[in-house]
Amino acid sequence: MAEVSGPKWCERFPGSKSPDALLPDFRGRLLAFISAMERGGAGVVVTATYRPPERAYLMHWCWRIANGGCNPGDVQQMAKVDIDWTHRGDGAAARAAAGAMVQAFDLNYAPALDSNHCHRRAVDMTIGWHDTLSVLDFEARERHIKSTPRDGSNRELIQVGATFGVFKLAGDPPHWSDDGH
Repeated sequence: MAEVSGPKWCERFPGSKSPDALLPDFRGRLLAFISAMERGGAGVVVTATYRPPERAYLMHWCWRIANGGCNPGDVQQMAKVDIDWTHRGDGAAARAAAGAMVQAFDLNYAPALDSNHCHRRAVDMTIGWHDTLSVLDFEARERHIKSTPRDGSNRELIQVGATFGVFKLAGDPPHWSDDGH
């Protein structure tokens, strides 16, 4: 019998925060970009890299159920994840459990069911700096970023990341990948 949804599921199928979990080519470009930012005075904290498909499944569907976009009974089951999203037909309990999972996963944005995280081609990272960020792009051109915001959504920083082959996903502040998705 399937086990009902809830925060206990968030501990299962753990992801990684290590760049070592990424594909070698993307990992190398990402580490070079991070190094350039840190040398320039930015603080960088990697919060997620690889996400197993089972974890992505749990994150995606708890968000959809909790935020009213999906009836728990409509979620297709996934092999290796014997979860009862419906709470045996109790819709209020199902939505409450999904909401508790959203909080336990610390989700602020709707997670994709199949993201570049599952394919070892994405990273979530928090970036910040004070005053001017002086960073060398991949071609070793020095860039002085004086504009705001002083975080990963800065347009000039996004352009620098692109020179390394690390692209920003618009609308998802911490997310960067090898193709911008």
